[in-house]
Amino acid sequence: MNALLKQLAIQFRMDFRDKGTLLVFYLVPLGFYAVMGAVFSSVNPEIKPVLSATMAIFSVSMGALIGLPPTLVKLREAGVLRAYQVTGIPGSSVLSSVGLSAFAHLSIVSLIISVTAPLLFGAEAPQSAGGFFAVLAALLLCSVAVGLLIGATAKNQSMAMMLSQAVFMPSLMLSGIMFPADLLPAPLEHFGNILPATHAMHAFNGLAYGVTAQWSPPLALGAVLGIALAAMAAAAWRYGRITKIS
Repeated sequence: MNALLKQLAIQFRMDFRDKGTLLVFYLVPLGFYAVMGAVFSSVNPEIKPVLSATMAIFSVSMGALIGLPPTLVKLREAGVLRAYQVTGIPGSSVLSSVGLSAFAHLSIVSLIISVTAPLLFGAEAPQSAGGFFAVLAALLLCSVAVGLLIGATAKNQSMAMMLSQAVFMPSLMLSGIMFPADLLPAPLEHFGNILPATHAMHAFNGLAYGVTAQWSPPLALGAVLGIALAAMAAAAWRYGRITKIS
């Protein structure tokens, strides 16, 4: 536990010193939120009720899928993982600290969006704050787990970026956060149903805002948690193999 806490503190400081990490965790998501929040609230007023949820999904997905994998790959490529092993810090602590640090950063961004969206863009507060934060926590857990899996799978930073984009772009376009998913062609709509962001949107609609969703809201939340557990187990297995090889 002490090793994990020390590594978490180190990782948190490293994140704040890395301009690239700050860019994908804070600057780009909040900048996109500021611009698109103004656009959506004026052009498409129907999105106002769930604006906080849609912008939170975008920010969390971007930070976890684009920002997290390269961080994990950098540790491996720079020989940091081997240095930790020499000093007795297990690889599982490294994986956990990177994930927990990302979870903390993205929680901060999500809270900023949740608090400011009603003030800046007239977004409606969720009918159930408990439902909103339950879905948000599940989304954070799932997105971070998928980001860790990508980082543990990619052999280098270029591959990590390609894998990240392969998951992030469909999450952005097919999940219903930019426009209603039922406007998509049927094959793309069905493909979108394998994405955590899609199920998170259904869960937000039903559990936080009381909006009729295509999926049962509890079932959608269960799908997000199921994907989170599967990705977490796969990331731990893959990173364990990397640690043995290293």
